[in-house]
Amino acid sequence: MDGTAAAGAQTPAEMSAFGVVANVRSETAQGEGGLDIRRGLRHFSGGAKVWVLPPQWGDGGEKLFVVGRHRGNRTSYIRIVIESRHLENFRVRGIYSPALLRAMTRPGRGERDYPGHPLWRDREAAERFAAARNVEKMQAVSPEGVTLAWVPNPPPLDLDAKGRIWHLAHLNNRRALYSPLEPPEEPVL
Repeated sequence: MDGTAAAGAQTPAEMSAFGVVANVRSETAQGEGGLDIRRGLRHFSGGAKVWVLPPQWGDGGEKLFVVGRHRGNRTSYIRIVIESRHLENFRVRGIYSPALLRAMTRPGRGERDYPGHPLWRDREAAERFAAARNVEKMQAVSPEGVTLAWVPNPPPLDLDAKGRIWHLAHLNNRRALYSPLEPPEEPVL
């Protein structure tokens, strides 16, 4: 061959930007206290690859815009908001598909005057976000429902937060409830 592309052959696409990719957890906890275990989510199958947009609302990334192929439609992309606890295996990848880039940046319904959703500033910002998300954490709350901190999963028995020592009182798959009261002494038999 003389170095020219053959008729009909595709040339490799150029990378448009960097994005964060994650997988939907195989099993997700739903319902009261997270006791209803389901395979994946309503819109995405367990293990589905989704592209994560930067956090939008200042909630610490608890809920995120994601773009992916819907469970029932493998041809076009959808963009929805899901809770970040349903995602795992965050990593940075290049965006090569023009259709994916359009799905990530287009204004949503009713956002005609909105310029579209932002992408990651640079690869380093995306890598920092992905690395932070790969450390599994859960919410530590007081009996009044005030967030004390984000703690590793499993949580520590004692927590130093808000100027006092808190003791683990209750735990489910979404949060750890801490109390200022000392745990009761167990009788020795």
